[in-house]
Amino acid sequence: MEKKKIAVISLGCPKNHVDTELMVGFLKATGDVIFVDRVEDADIVIVNTCGFIRSAKEESIDEILTAVEEKKRNPEKKVVVAGCLYQRYREELKKELPEVDVFIGVDELEKSVEKILNKRFQPDKPFLYREILTLPHFAYLKISEGCSNNCSYCAIPIIRGPLRSRPADEIVEEAKLLAKKGIKELYVVAQDTTAYGFDRGEKDALVRLLKRLEKVKGIEWIRLMYTYPTHVSKDLIGLIAESEKIVNYIDVPFQHVSDKVLMSMGRKYSYSYIDELIDKLREKIPDVAIRSSFIVGFPTETEKDFEQLISFLKRKKLDWAGFFKYSREEGTSAYNLGDLPEDVKDSRLNFIEDVQYAIFEENSQKLVGKEFTLLVDAISQDMKGYVEARSYRSAYEIDGIVYLKGNFKPGEFVRGKIVGLASNVDLLAEPV
Repeated sequence: MEKKKIAVISLGCPKNHVDTELMVGFLKATGDVIFVDRVEDADIVIVNTCGFIRSAKEESIDEILTAVEEKKRNPEKKVVVAGCLYQRYREELKKELPEVDVFIGVDELEKSVEKILNKRFQPDKPFLYREILTLPHFAYLKISEGCSNNCSYCAIPIIRGPLRSRPADEIVEEAKLLAKKGIKELYVVAQDTTAYGFDRGEKDALVRLLKRLEKVKGIEWIRLMYTYPTHVSKDLIGLIAESEKIVNYIDVPFQHVSDKVLMSMGRKYSYSYIDELIDKLREKIPDVAIRSSFIVGFPTETEKDFEQLISFLKRKKLDWAGFFKYSREEGTSAYNLGDLPEDVKDSRLNFIEDVQYAIFEENSQKLVGKEFTLLVDAISQDMKGYVEARSYRSAYEIDGIVYLKGNFKPGEFVRGKIVGLASNVDLLAEPV
């Protein structure tokens, strides 16, 4: 029997990326498929969608329609739509997209082989089949599913349900398996990593889990993503400060700093709490790199609230910050608050990004002359004679790149000295 050719398009966050890796692994385990890069060359096209905010939904719909167009040219082609968008809009998608052959929700991954290939496949331990689709030296480690924080703007609980933490033994087993595959850097991810174990009534379960992950041989760097501000405990900060493997980097999405806006967002902390947390992190972990994200144009955000956010950024000079325009999502409690005009949201987004870019440049200038251990990701296509690398200060794809002069292999750790700026976020380095 000729093997089916499958093209996979994975959209959205790292948590969704892990779901794609599981699906690909299950399908590969059958031995009946081969994977191709181009939709045109595939017998089956899988689009793993994101349904979080408007722009992500639009991107998902565009990719589905592209696959459907290909099917019109070749009716034998099968189109599969998986993930968050379908989970959220099941009936609407089935009605609007009759051309789609198979739909798979986020809670149906283990049925993907049956649904796509009409074959029985029941994985006892799904993570054993996971096919790593990131660079060969780093991987995401998803420690829980869903979220119970119930922020007023967020559709995640609607899509993925309440918090469900994975068993610690299973997570450690998966980390060991990843290390055996050559993974050197682990990204600990979840909707809220710091809530790990809360659903089981456990306190500091994340700290205990990280201590076990530190002992996994072959893993050199552990990076903590998606931490909730009030769940960043004293013990967690202490562990990051002491650990040789957990890098001095933390991703803490603050979303805003105005007390009024935070309250209407359903975030359970204040401006003064954020201020103190940043000071505490910098005091206990002197070279910590702090990443955060912020929503601009929330319905209750006034010019005064926005100005408070700007002055906070100028004062605290965060190492990394991402900004999102508020997206009004049906089913969320914030939906009833109405919406600001799009031009107001757009102008605030453009302004705040310009402010932060200047801060990035200022922060980058301070790094010139310093030495770092750099992890090589790829041979640079943009700069001949250089490789693209990162220090502990940068997460792959979302933070700045260090262009390191020389010929080094991806996955290699190299000591480098920062000699200049390639842009306001990217640095130039030479090997020491």
